[in-house]
Amino acid sequence: MTEVMPQFIQVKLDRAKKETTEEVTEEVTEEVTKETTEKVTRDYLLNILNTTNLTLDGAMDLLGIPEADRPMYKDLLKKK
Repeated sequence: MTEVMPQFIQVKLDRAKKETTEEVTEEVTEEVTKETTEKVTRDYLLNILNTTNLTLDGAMDLLGIPEADRPMYKDLLKKK
């Protein structure tokens, strides 16, 4: 019995560690993906604005950016 208990505890610790690692990895991946998407979309917007006569809203229409996300991209472009 005394030999089984440490193994049981180790299995529980390993499972908890794996679950925590997966959760953290998922959160970091989501954040990095979001940041990358915002940067790429910002770069696309700048490229469109620099190479066409479209307005910012026209460029966002072209890229299919939802109305709810447009203020965020307008702020990102102001930071340039």
